[in-house]
Amino acid sequence: MMFEIDGRVGEGGGQILRTALTLSMLLKCGVQIRNIRAGRPKPGLMRQHLACVLAAQEVCGAEVCGAQLGSQALEFYPGAVKGGQFCFDIGSAGSTTLLFQTILLPLLSASEPSQVVLKGGTHNPMAPSLTFIEKSFLPLLRAMGAELSIDVARWGYMPAGGGEWRVDITPKPLRPIERTERGPVIESQVIAYLSGLKRNIAERELAEYEKLTPISPSKWGVLHPEANCSGNLLTHELSFSHGGYCFAELGEVRLRAETVAQRLHQQVQAFMAENIVLDAHLTDQMMLPMWFAGGGRFAVGDLTEHAATNRLLIERLTGCQFQLEQREGRNLLSLTNCD
Repeated sequence: MMFEIDGRVGEGGGQILRTALTLSMLLKCGVQIRNIRAGRPKPGLMRQHLACVLAAQEVCGAEVCGAQLGSQALEFYPGAVKGGQFCFDIGSAGSTTLLFQTILLPLLSASEPSQVVLKGGTHNPMAPSLTFIEKSFLPLLRAMGAELSIDVARWGYMPAGGGEWRVDITPKPLRPIERTERGPVIESQVIAYLSGLKRNIAERELAEYEKLTPISPSKWGVLHPEANCSGNLLTHELSFSHGGYCFAELGEVRLRAETVAQRLHQQVQAFMAENIVLDAHLTDQMMLPMWFAGGGRFAVGDLTEHAATNRLLIERLTGCQFQLEQREGRNLLSLTNCD
């Protein structure tokens, strides 16, 4: 079986490529993708997208045509996924977390464990941060039965990158879970992360955030992760009776510390105003694991164009259907027709 995919569909970004690669490896079907990122200012494969293609090729021994920088067409014919030891270096501040998500489910389906070292960007504004992956995404995967652990050697901020972390993956099938209520807050902590910057930046962020948040954190702190260049991240970790979530806001050059705190507060405030379990980012990221597990049900907000594109592609390639029903003023996302 061969799938032909037009990269201009829906949101039209690199996510189409990554989802197609993951499903190609899991379904053992070839894919031909054209018009890759055609609507972007710099169309075609950029370094981080090419890194995803080459990583996927390595874990399954795929035959690939079109794997060059700037290429707008790709043919990918997967072999059998094999575990083992891997090292993938993006060579820039491109997102290592997106590369990780591309190969994660295939490696969970392998016949042997894997140890994967990833080098490049870990915290940049155009992708889920490694902190978000650790504290929001992976706890859901573990609740579904995944066995994996992460060891972080160094963060990699924009523009230098240079981050490095390792993930150990034990192959195991996932099981569907249902999270339609998050329950009350049982723990709350606000952490400012600083690398190579003055402490007063963190102090200003924390002071401003304390003025804004109606949720009383049980812990405030400043941590100094090793990094290849200077950077800053402000987080609010919330544990609910039925799960947890880590909200994060990156500091930027010439962006006031108070503005970082205000943006984080807006994130948390918007989430708490809705009776949901997955925000827009996690809704998008959990669609492939739901399909891999054969089901699941989550309370979610409105689907972004990014999530709608992911839904469309997964449904087309797998034959499964996501059902979005409104009940008691909220959306419940579930998966059907996955026999």
